[in-house]
Amino acid sequence: MPVFAQEAATPALRVEAVRAAGWHDTAPPAEGWTPVALPDSWAQRWPGFDGVVWYRLSWTQPEPVHEAGLLLRYLNMAGEVSLNGTPLSRDDSLVEPLSRAWNTPRYWLLAAPLLRPGANTLLVRVSGLAAYQAGLGPVELGAPRAMQAAFDRERLLRRDLQVLGLAVSAAVSAFFAAWWWLRRRETAYGWFAAMSVLWLLFAYNQIATSPWPFASNHGWQALNTSLLLVFSLSYLVFALRYAGRRKPRLEGAALLVVAAGVVDLWTAPLADLMAHRALWTLVGGLTIIVVNSVAVVHAWRHPGSPMRALTPFMALSAITGAHDLLVFTQVIDSNIYYTNMSSYVLLLGMALAQAARFAQSLRRIENFNTELIEEVNAAKAELAATLAQQHALELAHARIGERVNLVSDLHDGLGGMLVGSIATLERAPENLSAPELLAMLKRLRDDLRLIIDATGRDDGARTLGELLAPMRHRSAQLLEANGIDCRWQVANIDTLELPPSQSLDLMRFLQEALTNVLKHSASARVDVSVARAGAELRLSVRDDGRGFALEDTARNAGAGLRNLRARARRLGGELQLQSRPGETQVALRMPLAP
Repeated sequence: MPVFAQEAATPALRVEAVRAAGWHDTAPPAEGWTPVALPDSWAQRWPGFDGVVWYRLSWTQPEPVHEAGLLLRYLNMAGEVSLNGTPLSRDDSLVEPLSRAWNTPRYWLLAAPLLRPGANTLLVRVSGLAAYQAGLGPVELGAPRAMQAAFDRERLLRRDLQVLGLAVSAAVSAFFAAWWWLRRRETAYGWFAAMSVLWLLFAYNQIATSPWPFASNHGWQALNTSLLLVFSLSYLVFALRYAGRRKPRLEGAALLVVAAGVVDLWTAPLADLMAHRALWTLVGGLTIIVVNSVAVVHAWRHPGSPMRALTPFMALSAITGAHDLLVFTQVIDSNIYYTNMSSYVLLLGMALAQAARFAQSLRRIENFNTELIEEVNAAKAELAATLAQQHALELAHARIGERVNLVSDLHDGLGGMLVGSIATLERAPENLSAPELLAMLKRLRDDLRLIIDATGRDDGARTLGELLAPMRHRSAQLLEANGIDCRWQVANIDTLELPPSQSLDLMRFLQEALTNVLKHSASARVDVSVARAGAELRLSVRDDGRGFALEDTARNAGAGLRNLRARARRLGGELQLQSRPGETQVALRMPLAP
């Protein structure tokens, strides 16, 4: 019996059906009407009949006549509707290729002028194909508000949720395709993207209103069932890859079955297409149910499996898949399929699982960053302590080195002079005249001043020019007192600061060179040059005395030349000697620290 909204004034509907003689009949035959109950599928009443069936719904409308709502849940596959001879709706194509209106609910608000007191007739012309459960769905007549609410629910299930699901499927497919493209070693995401696209194409059947690009619905249904088979294969491979498994034999066998099914669907005779389509739909649907069930069991047995996050969604998919197979085989008398909507839940579940996985990875990265920062800070602190310790050691070593150098200078210079003077006094004190004793003390004084000038100031670092000035004054006085004209040339050393040990060695080098001029050259003039040239210091002492043979100095060098060479080595410089009668030059080129 038809399903319709019951109110006190709602009339009972009487439903009859009759076959039309041809596809293009515009009016029903007068005879042959058969009582039927809605929903009705004529495949059992008229097996193999493809064509037009007229449905006549009649009732007696009591007075007074009020407006009413009329709901037609679906008709399969295309049709037109009229009330008391007034057209209410008509699909675009009532002959092949038929409009695919099988999942489109319809609602009309029947104004009082459309309804008659007494007998009323609703005439529905249905164009359908026996292979696809052709017929008429439930029709309800009742209060407008109740019928409108029922229509809204029906449209939500049959159209709105389907469209929403397709949009979600497209977005998720694009997301996982991009994910796989960026991380191709994770093949599970590639298979998930592929199966999402296949399901998107398959589920489009729920809202498609035309079999385009095919000339008939048979081609459309062959494609749709082929998509289901290929989807089931992709779903199987995805589940294996996501669980970290590979089963080449099972995958190969499934591929052969799917290939055989696709070939069979496209080559089967038209008369047998209904049976072939039913067979391969069952194969695809059962494959999906088995994959979901095995995945749930696997996740239950392996708590660490990534499949566990998907088990609630896969269990729901298995249940709705079983329901829809029962609807497809007409074991359950319904026209609503839930697999499409549950599959979108699975897509969302996959997206949520990956979001949770990403959030977990992000937390691990954050924890790693925190630990890394702590380790870096600890390493920096340890390095700073090590550097401070090394700096302290280097400073201590530098101070010790300075003291060693100072002791060496005291020993070699002032100490040697003191020892020599003491020895002279002890050997023959009565032969030492007052001027000689005074000269000895002055030499000791000058050497002590040299040491103090180079190393003994506590008021900050002194430039080489400042250290050179006292020595320059004393040496010039001494040389000129002995008839030697001393001329100095100093350049670019006003800001040059050297370590105390180097300053002292330079002072002693100059002192030794000038002493040699005074003792041995018998010259009338000496030119002294101290200049900074780039990254080196150049020092030169040139006189116009008698000179000496360089070959003799290489074999029998005196104490003065030995001291000059020793000082040059300590300074890291290069000593150059040039001598001939009338000109002798002692030069030093010393590199400066950057």
